[in-house]
Amino acid sequence: MASVGPVTPVPLTASDEAELAQLQLQVRRAEASEGRSLRRRAFVTRGQYRFIRKHGAVSITAYAKALGFAYEAASLVYHEPAQLVLNKNVSTATGDDKEAMRNEAAQLARAIAAMERRHAEHDHLSDDEFVAWFKKAGHVSGLAANYLVARRAERPAKADTAEADAPVMKTPDERVAEMFDNPAAFEIDAVAGIASGKEGVFIFRQEGDKLRLIPLTANKATILDLAGYAPCPLAAMPVDLRFYREMLGAADAFVPDEMSDIPLEEVPDGDVGNSSYDMKPAFGMYLVERDLFSIAHARRDDGLIVEVVPLIDLGFSMKGECFIDNLTRRRLGERLTGEADAAQFGLDPVDGVAAPVTIAGQTKTVAFMSKADGKAVNLIIKPRHIRSNWTYRVNPSFAPLASAIMSPEAVTAFDGGFMKVPLRKQKDRAVTITVGQKGISFANDKASAAPFEAEVQGTAKVQVMLDDLRRAMVGLLALPMTGGLIWRLDPNGLLLIEAATDVAIYRVFVQTLEPNRDQPTRSRALRERVESLPAVDAGADMAAAA
Repeated sequence: MASVGPVTPVPLTASDEAELAQLQLQVRRAEASEGRSLRRRAFVTRGQYRFIRKHGAVSITAYAKALGFAYEAASLVYHEPAQLVLNKNVSTATGDDKEAMRNEAAQLARAIAAMERRHAEHDHLSDDEFVAWFKKAGHVSGLAANYLVARRAERPAKADTAEADAPVMKTPDERVAEMFDNPAAFEIDAVAGIASGKEGVFIFRQEGDKLRLIPLTANKATILDLAGYAPCPLAAMPVDLRFYREMLGAADAFVPDEMSDIPLEEVPDGDVGNSSYDMKPAFGMYLVERDLFSIAHARRDDGLIVEVVPLIDLGFSMKGECFIDNLTRRRLGERLTGEADAAQFGLDPVDGVAAPVTIAGQTKTVAFMSKADGKAVNLIIKPRHIRSNWTYRVNPSFAPLASAIMSPEAVTAFDGGFMKVPLRKQKDRAVTITVGQKGISFANDKASAAPFEAEVQGTAKVQVMLDDLRRAMVGLLALPMTGGLIWRLDPNGLLLIEAATDVAIYRVFVQTLEPNRDQPTRSRALRERVESLPAVDAGADMAAAA
């Protein structure tokens, strides 16, 4: 089976790395869950498959090697990608751990290969249908066995051919043509002496209202070597497109769609709802209120709360209480994942706007049109009616006692110093954060505090769970920040970590731990529960729009 994706490795973006970190975290949760829930395992495997398929085995393998994943299995195209999404490096393991990791990675690699062969069977399935398909296929082990059976059946016919899993190489002409499809390209009038259709390389210098260009002799190999210096396809895109892509990608890292601990069906008397039951979804709820987007899990009493404040004009009033329709949010988010694909939605802006807004009553429809296929993808913001569901937002009584502003240089030191160790640790534990006259410090469990420079006001100390801090930092550090980080501590219940980009401000609220408890207990004191609003008469809503 040929691997999917480009033959030339394509670097992962910060958003891709955040997505990978979430996949690796889901693996640990699946391993820790009681009975290794079929539903959880199915979703984890599908997420791993889709991530590898989206980026391609070549790009994922190159990224894994750069991180030190050196063990290769020549007969398995997906062996290193499997190690990466599992976050289990066979080359650094020893003894029995090495053999166990090798076997687990090989099994997942074969399962991924089997899913690729059978892509048409499962790609269109709903969540429930996929779980049933995964169960029928025999889970990961069954898919791996299916791959081996299929490979053995093919070998006699392919005995004299190259390895079946070898990637299909593209010609230099094809790769150069792909490079010129970058939406960030621009055109100037033809230059005398250069034949039509010929590729080459220029160096330039701006001289007043003129450009001085010097053509250089370069073959296709040299041109392809320089392709990595090309601008991001989104560099010249309208700011509304960049805002929605950035917000949806970041929010999915902070508040990914997961499952709650509430069973779909009533639990019989005497039984306890656990991971063996199918649970209700705990998807992200995106409330639109107070000139910001407030994002938190549905049906979950604990977790991050994220506030996103747009720094651009979105074309509609943010006042009132509405929420983003989850189906349209997922559809748009999927279409905006890749940079080149996302850029297609901004190639025909009107008055500098990629997505016009239509308003009917309290419902706003943001319509994106892709130049690639001419199809519209809508994002719908509608009145806040969530039936018996609920979510959370930050209580207005949040009142930090201390704050610390970390410069970009301090953030780099913090990321490469303190966060480097917790990101590798799998065990959740308490982290102590202290703001004082000398700056801000972090202590992981009982370890010594690690201090970092910061501009501070006030003094305070809080504790948060490592998993919560880890998720917050993975999302924040993936943002194209225009400055450093701001930390605000309210020991009564919340830690705020804030960052800004050129299109939005991101405020991530982490629950602090209650003091004097035998076991770490997240405080819910500053979380405000959000229930459904009363039903609105459709006729009255339309009349309000008139």
